[in-house]
Amino acid sequence: MSASLRRPLPDASGRTPDLRPRRRSLLAGSALVGSSVVTGGGTALADGEEDAPVSGTEDQPSSAAGAGTQAAQPRTTTIALREAEHIERDGRLARHIVGHPAALVGVTWEEGGVEPTVSVRGLQVDGAWSPWHDLEVAVDLDTGVRSNGTEPVFFADVTEVEVIGEIDGEDVTEALNAHLIDFPDDPKQAPLELDEGAVSAEDAAQERSEQPPAEGEAATPSQEPQERLTEETAPAEETGEGEDPADAPAPSDGGGATGATVGGGGVGAARPALGPIVPMSLVPRDLGIPGAPRIVTRAQWGADERAARSSSTSSALQAVVLHHTAGTNNYSPSQAAQQIRGIFDYHVRTLGWADIGYNVLIDRYGTIYEGRRGGLTRNVNGAHALGFNTGSFGISVMGDYSSLAASAVARDSVMKVAAWKLLSTFRSDIHEKSSWRVSVNGTRWSRGTMVSMPRFFGHRDVNLTSCPGNGLYSTMDNLRWGIQSRMNSGWRHHLRAFVAAGGESALGTVLTSAQKEGGLTITRLTKGIVVSGPKLSARAATTTDSIRRSWRPSWGRPLADVRGQDGRYTQPFDNGLAIREGGRNSFITRTFTDVPATMQFFEEIEELAASKITTGWSDGTYRPHLPIARDAMIAFIYRAKGSPAYTPPAVSPFRDVSPRRTFYKEICWAHSQGIAEGWSDGTFRPLDPVERGAFAAFLYRVSRATSTSTSNRFSDVPSSHQFAKEITWMANLGITTGWRDKTFRPRAGTKRDAMAAFITRWLDAT
Repeated sequence: MSASLRRPLPDASGRTPDLRPRRRSLLAGSALVGSSVVTGGGTALADGEEDAPVSGTEDQPSSAAGAGTQAAQPRTTTIALREAEHIERDGRLARHIVGHPAALVGVTWEEGGVEPTVSVRGLQVDGAWSPWHDLEVAVDLDTGVRSNGTEPVFFADVTEVEVIGEIDGEDVTEALNAHLIDFPDDPKQAPLELDEGAVSAEDAAQERSEQPPAEGEAATPSQEPQERLTEETAPAEETGEGEDPADAPAPSDGGGATGATVGGGGVGAARPALGPIVPMSLVPRDLGIPGAPRIVTRAQWGADERAARSSSTSSALQAVVLHHTAGTNNYSPSQAAQQIRGIFDYHVRTLGWADIGYNVLIDRYGTIYEGRRGGLTRNVNGAHALGFNTGSFGISVMGDYSSLAASAVARDSVMKVAAWKLLSTFRSDIHEKSSWRVSVNGTRWSRGTMVSMPRFFGHRDVNLTSCPGNGLYSTMDNLRWGIQSRMNSGWRHHLRAFVAAGGESALGTVLTSAQKEGGLTITRLTKGIVVSGPKLSARAATTTDSIRRSWRPSWGRPLADVRGQDGRYTQPFDNGLAIREGGRNSFITRTFTDVPATMQFFEEIEELAASKITTGWSDGTYRPHLPIARDAMIAFIYRAKGSPAYTPPAVSPFRDVSPRRTFYKEICWAHSQGIAEGWSDGTFRPLDPVERGAFAAFLYRVSRATSTSTSNRFSDVPSSHQFAKEITWMANLGITTGWRDKTFRPRAGTKRDAMAAFITRWLDAT
């Protein structure tokens, strides 16, 4: 987001941004500083208090701060520059700070004051002074408000600092405060050797491809970049029902995080480490996110989660934006983590921002670090590109690439992260454009302008900055090629299901990209979900907001789109049915192996099972399409009535129902209640299917109904029918609706699924 440049570089159109401040009085607030030493919170000591010259004050965060506090936390020393030695450097006045080692330096001024131009340099441990770094004004890109301070510059390790602060060439350092951030408790580690410092921007530009491959287009040998890591293993073909290639052994990343030798050598390749290897606490982890590279988490690099605040999210990812942090390129792996902690501390504690601005950071060794909290699988709005934060994902390569190219491993990590993020949000074509309406002042366009941007662009393309530096920006075409190539061979299981289900018009845009939950993998969209699992193909379906939020791995995959009627929404899943009704969500877990949630009378069958009215067979089936036998029908009615106490007679009322028969008690009870009369020959015929007319008679009798109407809407049930009044009564109560052709079919057998519907409706109606 900041650029350590003496002069702004032109953007892609050749325009050079004007970053000069206007001339107004910055010194109006300088009396508030006086000769005091300013605390970390910017509060001046009272006049007359004793303090040693340039002693500063130290803001040391607690070591017990939240997740990730195992790493040493930064120490911030705030210096009122009017107390520092006034010296002349190359005809310009500067302030010289001694006695305070620093890894990062930022400069602030009184709130409401005019922005000065600020340059900083540091005395390195080898005795040489670093180049002067021009610091850009920090802009809180969450709010669009310009801060009363600069972005910090990373030095890694300097023992003295010099600061120039001017407005229209006049020294105003007496009104400035310097914030020196160091890590006194961290062990020192020598930088590992990479050759990126010897590569010019012009040489790097020669790597660019003529044209990135289109989506689905295979790369040709001539398109291959000259500097490549060991090729990332392509995902295996989808086997079985969609086993995740992400579960396969991870591809080689060339050892960029540890400085191990990378195959092929050449410009930008890592050489064997000269210093200690990367600390184990900073080894990137497989986070179980399909298609994602290994990442160092916030907990690993030491984010103080107590200090961070939540960030807003977007309903869609529009693009990935590339940055550099500026500062030295000569740092060790452990110093890379220090830099991130220092930026976090300065942004959050000194400038009062919600969190670190970038979504992901990448060091010179290719190690990828989680940035802004919650932004890996969600569309968390960062603070990295003014006016273009909503719906963008910011990647920052750590270092100054104004003239030097980034290392091969760093560029490879940029391509990996961008490809994963775009593909996981179903933005699979790098050639696509995204539309933005500029809603703030301070960008390259006036407020309200509609702007079309590619899926991958640089910070300088939208803001008045030289970021990400010409050495990195000149490789954008090559990076786009690599991103598309990786997307073409990436984890696409959910994308394929998304497209097959109607794509964005049906399912909306990705809210949360694919992540593993309870053994399954889910992508959540604005209007739907996609779910897959080991040996389970991905299924996509529309859904409601509440069902999407309520989804649990125990539900399984969606089997069909959500259906709604009269404010009631239902959606079948592998293991049951989700219901949204009356402002409440519920889930009916599937009981029987042969009754999927897509079955017409699934809810009614499950209601009978929950009430113990039906238990199904011992093999876990319900056999919904079998006709219900007369004996089982009586058993269902008996249980539905609460299984009343009853002692059956020793002698059966029916000659074909022996006392040893299953359901003997229930059949005798039904006979005693006048529910089952049997045939005139003295038989009950227990195994005969229950005809639909007889079913109506059973329910009529057990209900002690008195209705005598025989006028009904069924063409095949005349008033003279044996069970006309019973069928009419059942229809009037809504227990039966008949067929669409206005028939009831009284002589047809009653299947077990329809029986469940009749029983549950009867219980509701009576």
